Amino acid sequence: MSIAGIAAFRRGGYAHRAVNAEGRHARAPLVAILAAATLLTLIAVSVLALRGIDSTRPLIAHTQAVQSILLRIRATLVDAETGQRGFLLLGDPRYLEPFVQAEQSLPGMLAELRTLTADDPSQPDRIAELDRLASQKMEEIRRTIELFEAGQPGASLAILRTGRGRSLMDGARQLIEALRAQETRLLAGRTGVVRRDLEAAMWIDAGAGLGLIILGFLLYAINRDIARREALEAALRDAARFQEQFVGILGHDLRNPLNAISMGTDLLLRPEIPAEDSQRALRRIASSAARMRRMVDQLLDLTRARLAGGIPVQLTPGTDLAEVARGAVDELRVGHPEAQLTLDAVPQIRGEWDADRIAQVVSNLVGNAISHGAGAPVDVQVKLVDGSATLAVHNDGSPIPADLLPGIFDPFHRTGAGRPSAARGLGLGLFITREIVLAHGGTIDVNSAQIEGTTFTVTLPPQRIQNSYAEARKT
Repeated sequence: MSIAGIAAFRRGGYAHRAVNAEGRHARAPLVAILAAATLLTLIAVSVLALRGIDSTRPLIAHTQAVQSILLRIRATLVDAETGQRGFLLLGDPRYLEPFVQAEQSLPGMLAELRTLTADDPSQPDRIAELDRLASQKMEEIRRTIELFEAGQPGASLAILRTGRGRSLMDGARQLIEALRAQETRLLAGRTGVVRRDLEAAMWIDAGAGLGLIILGFLLYAINRDIARREALEAALRDAARFQEQFVGILGHDLRNPLNAISMGTDLLLRPEIPAEDSQRALRRIASSAARMRRMVDQLLDLTRARLAGGIPVQLTPGTDLAEVARGAVDELRVGHPEAQLTLDAVPQIRGEWDADRIAQVVSNLVGNAISHGAGAPVDVQVKLVDGSATLAVHNDGSPIPADLLPGIFDPFHRTGAGRPSAARGLGLGLFITREIVLAHGGTIDVNSAQIEGTTFTVTLPPQRIQNSYAEARKT
């Protein structure tokens, strides 16, 4: 497949994923709308159920009022009858007080009962019958009292012996119980409808609540899937951007040393080339080959760092940090005789480190300071700070722009954008340096300002140190 075909295929894949993402984004609002509709239904049903419950309050109050007045009528008749018998037996007028009160209150209670039961067509006949029985009972009591007061106790007792008063009282009691039973049935019928509506509302609420839970889980799953896929798509975009950047920088930066080698080879193939030009061409070829080798090494380190979980290190006990730094600085002095390099190293800071990788850290940091320090002196310090081994590389050149500092350790990050391409590398030196430091369990920081200059500080943890300078002094 051609490069254009690969690009088209990749764009098609991105477009397909974008369509899927849009579909998922469209489903999320739909689920949210369904959840809102379900919630509104739940609220509406609950309000209707509460209104139904509230509507039963006057029904209950009405039934209680009817029951209460029926019980009062029955109690009033019983009290009047009891007072009658007490008066006829003892002749004490005080026993007539319940009868007097009954004569005064019964008409009003019967009238109130008619008003309360006016909405029930089955009740007026019974109430009229109760009125008749109560009136006849009261008349029977009045007649016996009048005869007793007229000096005819025998005639009064004769009326009692007929049993008509008992029959009237029993009839009144039966009618009162029938009226109460009718009110109870009416209330049961009225509240039964409300109870069924309430049960239906409860089932609807339960179903709506379960639906809300299901919709909530669906919304959570959709959002989680969207977030996961968006993260995956972002990672794919980053990987594609990284690959394009990788290929572009590699092709651009390898072209220069390859051109130099090609030109040097063409020069050496000429039949009569002066010895001086031949040596110069060979040195150019060797320099370009060395530069290409460094680029390849950096690319291999980049691959290890991104795919193998970090740059591998071979930890060797007893590694002297000062000796490693001194060796790296001496090599740089040979390669950059014009640079002003100073080293201040505390001896015998030994630890379990990878000497070659630590030397690579020193070389990268010092080489970076030489390249971007504009000829300013470079100061390297190795010492102990709070029990940790530190390596600091300082130069007083132009500070790193503030907007470049956050990504200074990212791959393909180049701080010397204004320098010629031949003087720049792949932009992997600081990235590889950080990965090596992290592989040793350490940290690396940078401070850059106009007055203080630029300082890269590497801190290696104390647990890696085996023989510090302080311990060496004691021995």
